[in-house]
Formats: sequence, structure tokens, C-alpha cells
Amino acid sequence: MIRLTTARASSLLRPLLTATGLSSRSFANAATDIWKFNDQEPSMTKIVCTIGPSTDKPGPIQQLVHNGMHVARLNFSHAGTDYSYPEACLALVRNAAGRHAELSAGATFQIPNNLRAVLVDTKGPEIRTGPLQGNAEVVELTTGCIVEVTTEDVSNDPAPEKAEGPHRLNVDYQSIATTLKVGSQVLLDDGLIALEVTHVENNSVTCLALNGGPIKKNKGVNLPDTELDLPALTEKDKRDLKWAVQVGADFVAASFIRTAGNVRSVKAFLDRCVAELPQEEGSCPRLRPLVISKIESKEGVDNFNEILKESDGIMVARGDLGVEIPFRKVFAAQKMMVEKCNAAGKPVIVATQMLDSMQRNPRPTRAEVTDVGTAVLDGADAVMLSGETAAGKYPIESLRAMKMIIKEADDIIDKGASLNRVNMNESLIDIRTIHEDQCLHAVAKSSVKSARDLGAKLIIVITVSGKVARFVASHRPTVPVLAFCTDVQVARRLQLNRGIVPLLLQSNLDPYDQKTRMGTLRAEAMRTAVELGLARAGDRVITVDRSVGRPQDMHHHSYNMKMSTLKV
Repeated sequence: MIRLTTARASSLLRPLLTATGLSSRSFANAATDIWKFNDQEPSMTKIVCTIGPSTDKPGPIQQLVHNGMHVARLNFSHAGTDYSYPEACLALVRNAAGRHAELSAGATFQIPNNLRAVLVDTKGPEIRTGPLQGNAEVVELTTGCIVEVTTEDVSNDPAPEKAEGPHRLNVDYQSIATTLKVGSQVLLDDGLIALEVTHVENNSVTCLALNGGPIKKNKGVNLPDTELDLPALTEKDKRDLKWAVQVGADFVAASFIRTAGNVRSVKAFLDRCVAELPQEEGSCPRLRPLVISKIESKEGVDNFNEILKESDGIMVARGDLGVEIPFRKVFAAQKMMVEKCNAAGKPVIVATQMLDSMQRNPRPTRAEVTDVGTAVLDGADAVMLSGETAAGKYPIESLRAMKMIIKEADDIIDKGASLNRVNMNESLIDIRTIHEDQCLHAVAKSSVKSARDLGAKLIIVITVSGKVARFVASHRPTVPVLAFCTDVQVARRLQLNRGIVPLLLQSNLDPYDQKTRMGTLRAEAMRTAVELGLARAGDRVITVDRSVGRPQDMHHHSYNMKMSTLKV
């Protein structure tokens, strides 16, 4: 038996570690430092956590906030018309003490406890099984049995006497017969049971079971490689979105987006909901939640470029996507979507089963660690925990493990970064914004390069709409971007962009007022950065902002970049 000491292993692996940006010290201490890392240092890649039975109390929510959650996800897939539970979860997130709580003692006006964002994830237009024959709780299908998939009610039919059938199975998709053809597949319960269509009739299709298993009512049905005749929003989705607008949710994850028209429909409905709200005197205008399009089907992948143009962000929803397209193609689709989101400067979330085993175990598998790290290295702005934090045994450990992994990946990105890592692709951007934003793109790109060249500690952005901060983040900076905002809604909507740390600007001065001296606001932003321990005397910082021209100036506004060293 060969015994390899830690020191010997470290020396053997040093060339590999150096090539990947790791250190032999981090390898040598891996066994003892498994849960030791800087909790408070902001991570560049963001983390979305799903709230559920494991985390829907004040204590766990506070721990999620303390340990690095940036966005809280409320899953409406199984929610009804009673909104008391999601309202309670949202209140817990808003009331938890975050980094802003540290500023309250020295603040000149009231500021929120934290700026964690809330994402409402809609159920979307799904196809599900209905009541079974004989109103049975479960029916067992066997390999080779005949199954008639129909839109007719089969609950009054007698239950099959044998597992071999024949069976009749109700689904709630009225276009089943016009959508499918002989040879098409019908996948039941997340693809656990596969049926192949052998005959098509008026309102049903006859199928052969390619494999067996139990099936219950209300289970998901997938029809891969088909274009579905489904609306962008169901009535349930509309109720849920109206609630999301009323309570001030920051993001909406629109499920099963298949076309750019689907995205426009969601945005238009949200705009109408916002327009119906009464405007409170003296408050900022209510903003529409940003729309994150979930790509979960082949049609969505095929139409991705058009969907991306209309969307505020993308979620790579690998659960249903892995059923709708061959599983061997999921990783390639993920890489394609992440790359194009980076090129368009829009945030992308990689989701589903990232640390799935931690629902049951206190540590992730090696494959899961690699999955998360690779997603970050490929350019994901955010990674998501689903059942791990919603219903798992180790929700806080899952979040801490996720943060440890992304910190390692972020370090590799930072050490190997080059200015040409991301090139903006104009074909993926709304053509109307390209020319008017050329100056902002140039300043944003220069600020990121300058921060690298000068070894700056931070990039400080003063932004009213969030636009300047997003442009800086789109060039993939390697240091945190402190985005000082005047509106809490704007600040929270920056939580999905990689590298941005949103903060409220502690000043009543309006950056868009001609009388405002931007130097005063920059000084206040630097003061807050030092107060939070994110910078100290002697650190170099880059500031980026937009100033309004005065009457005697020859310009309407200008974008400014300044390089400063914080004084003692």
C-alpha cells in the first residue's frame, strides 16, 4: 500500500494547482478547512435559495441571509389561492437583518434591514394527468401494455383488472391528438415512464408503454420534440403575478417560455398590474418585476435568441429541460445559454439538482461540486438551490457549501481574467439601445480594465435606474461593484447580476439634479464602503456615474470614471 502525505501530495499537485489558479496551501488545508471561510466577504456569483418548510421560520431565514443568500425564491407550482404562506415568507425575508442593518446606527434616515430580492416562480402552462380509472390512487403500468391517453374523463371507468391493461389515462391538454403523431413520445412523471404513440384518434392517442411503473393523478406530462398549443399565462399564473406586483416582488420567473411572444405577454400583464396600483404620494414609482424566462423545452432552446432579447434574464431550468430534450444535450444547451446571456449582458441563473444529495446528506458529492464550479467558470451570474433549502435536512449547510464552491471558482476567474473574456454581441441586444449606450459601454469597459490594471479594491457606481451598474457588471469585473442606489426597488433588482453589491445611497441629494455635486455623492459612497469594511485607507477605487449637464455646459449629460486612493 502506498502512503501519500499531505505535503508530498501538495508538491506533486503544485503544477496543476498553479495552472488552475489554486494554491498548494489551499489543497494542504482542505481537510481541516472544510467549513472555514470568510462568511462576510461578498461573493461575485449570486445564490438563489428556495424558501420552504425547512427554512420558513425567522431563525433559518436569518441564517440564509447571514450565510450569503442574495435572492429568495417563492415557488408557486403547488400554491393555491390563499397567499398567507408566501406573504409570511416574504415578510421574513424583508425583516431579516442583513448588511444594511450595520449602517442603521450611523444613518441619517431610515434604511431597510437588507436588500435581499424576492423571486416569484410561476407554475406556468403545464400538462398533468387527471383522475385515474375507478378514481384509483395509483395505477401500475407494465412494459408493453397499451395505454390510451385521452382528454375524456375516465374516473367513472372501471379500473383495469390486470396491470397489462388496456389502460385509459386522462390528461388536461385538449390538443393532444393534433399535437402528436405516430412515433411521438409521451413522458409521464418527470420521464420515469415513457409511452410511444402507435395510433391517433379525434381526442386521444393510443400508446405502447416502453417501460413500466406506478402513475398517480396530477403528475407531470411531457411531450418532447413537439410545439405545444398552450397559453403563455394560465389563470393561476395571472392571479399569482398580480399578487407579486401588489407585494413588491423583485423578479418573476416565467415558466415554460417557448417564444419571444410569451415573454412580451408576461411583461404586458405585469405592466397592466402595475398601472392599476395607486401611487403613494412622496414615494418612488412602483417598478415592474423583472422577467426571468425559464427555458424548459426544445422550443425554448430553438427560439433562444429571440427570447433573450425580450427577457430581463434567463433561468436554465434543467429539470423539465432534461425531459423535453435528450439528457445528453442538456449540458451543451446550458453552455450555449450562459454564453449568449454573457454576450448580451443579461443575468443567467443555472438551476435544478445542483447540490441535490444535500437534501439527505451533510456534504455534496464530487460531481455536484464540479457541476456548480463549472457553471460559475462558464459564466453563470447565479446558481440556485431548490429542494436543498426548501425541504432538505441540511439547508444552511447546503448554502454554505454552495458559497464555498463559488468562491473557489470566482478566484480562478479573477486570477485568469482577461479583458476580452466577454465580447458584447449586438445581435443579442435590443437594437434600439446599441447606439445610445455606446458611451456607457465604453466607460463601463474601461472601468473594469482599469480596476484590473491598477489592482483596485472596488468599483463604486452611483446609479438611479441601475443601468450604469448593469453595464459595468456586463463586462465581468473581478472586484465587487458597489452600486449605490436612491430607490430600494432598483437596488434589489441588481441582486442577480454577478459582482454587484447593491447599497442605498445615504443622501437626499438627487443625482439627476443639475445642482447636485457628484463629488459629494462619491464621497458619501466611499464613506459607506469604509464603514462596511469593504475598503480602507490606501485602497484604490474606481468610481463610475452619470452627471447632468448644467445650463452653461455644452452637453446634456456625461458618463464619468475616476480613479482614487482612499486617504487616511
